[in-house]
Amino acid sequence: MDKRGAGGNLIPMSRNFTQVVEEALRLPQEEQLRLARTLLENTEASGDPGAEAAWEEEIERRIRLVDSGLAKGRPLADVLRDIDRQLRK
Repeated sequence: MDKRGAGGNLIPMSRNFTQVVEEALRLPQEEQLRLARTLLENTEASGDPGAEAAWEEEIERRIRLVDSGLAKGRPLADVLRDIDRQLRK
């Protein structure tokens, strides 16, 4: 994985992607979630000021559904397996 800075110059990376992922997966779950949110916020390209507020509302709505028992979660491994199956079709 390469990363290019301003002007397209290659920026050397001290760790490879796999090492970063392995390290991130060793973090406590709360820190993993903070990291994921930070990465997503950093890569958002829409620039739509209303998008963040809309997503916050959607997140709160989904939390309420789960808390009320109207929605059930699924293990991440199951979700990823289903996605892999769909992509192979």
